Amino acid sequence: MVAEGFKHLQLRMAGGVVVAEVTSPDIQGPDRAKEFIGELTDVVGQQSDRPLLLDLRWVRYLSSMGYSALFKLVKLARELQRPIRFCNMHEDVRVGAEAVNMQLVVEIFDSEAAALGAFARA
Repeated sequence: MVAEGFKHLQLRMAGGVVVAEVTSPDIQGPDRAKEFIGELTDVVGQQSDRPLLLDLRWVRYLSSMGYSALFKLVKLARELQRPIRFCNMHEDVRVGAEAVNMQLVVEIFDSEAAALGAFARA
């Protein structure tokens, strides 16, 4: 799994699932959002036979462009028929996600363990 050169993500495997942990505490502004979506696009294209879990534990703020990047990630994963889930959303980020109805397009779990369990049951 190639993770070199990422500014906002760290990758690892957990039970056959690619876990992409967002390491940036905030994604705001056009430049950072472009970098973020570029990295997410790279990740979703790698090992596309494996489910993908986006772990947002360190993120405290997402701008509208940050949420847009997450929607683009989900859309691309669906186009590739790749299962995807999110986990560990900070309360403030989750409020924003609910405001833009993100829960209608992707399952959001409170913990990595819960999300991995859902992948295992699927």
